[in-house]
Amino acid sequence: MAQPPPVKPVLQKPPGYRDPNQPPRPVPGQVPRQPVPLPPSFHPQPKSRRSSCCRVFCWVCCILILVIIVVVALAAGIFFLLYDPRLPLVYLRSFQIPLFNTTVKPGGTYLDAWTVPGMEVKNPNGKLDIFYSGVQAYVSVGDPNDVGLVLGMKDLTGFTQKSSNTTSVKFDYVVKNRQLNDEVAKKLKSQYASKVMRVGVEVEAKLGYVVKGWRLGTMNIDVLCGGVTMKEIHAGNTMPKCTISAYKW
Repeated sequence: MAQPPPVKPVLQKPPGYRDPNQPPRPVPGQVPRQPVPLPPSFHPQPKSRRSSCCRVFCWVCCILILVIIVVVALAAGIFFLLYDPRLPLVYLRSFQIPLFNTTVKPGGTYLDAWTVPGMEVKNPNGKLDIFYSGVQAYVSVGDPNDVGLVLGMKDLTGFTQKSSNTTSVKFDYVVKNRQLNDEVAKKLKSQYASKVMRVGVEVEAKLGYVVKGWRLGTMNIDVLCGGVTMKEIHAGNTMPKCTISAYKW
């Protein structure tokens, strides 16, 4: 008769052994932690066609702006090479003062004056006309470092000057019953009588060039004429050159 197979002894589990297939036991008094949901910004989002189109549009705009800048720069370079634009030459041709009278009244000293400045404007460009607009002229008398006085401002009519042309600009400015400091009035009256009173004109205007009937841009100019006395102007031996400052193309 066959003998039964020997029975294997059952192994005893060591103390503290935990079956990995069993869920962990809850600890008494401890609340189980719930999983924290991630914010929507952390979730991967699919690329939209709208963002791709915006990116392409931005690139196209940048390229167009760059092309426009290059074209404008090339056009300006060609313009300067072909025409060599130059600023006009301005001279203070005359400065007449038919009337300069100060009157002492109970309220102070008052001035009545009549001035007639004249300037000569030359266009040195052989191929370009020049147009002037927004012309404003400021008339002054006296030494700016002593008793200089700005009589006032007058708007002048703009005009277009042909190439290689010389234009005379003459206007008058009248002051009536203007109150002055007594000391200033006294000095100016004395300088006027002795013909040593300095005179000056400052002109602000917009200037541009004309090529075959087309106006090309404008820039602001500031023309300063002065630093001479009535005696020097009336002698006719000198025609002071004015200084021109140009900016803001």
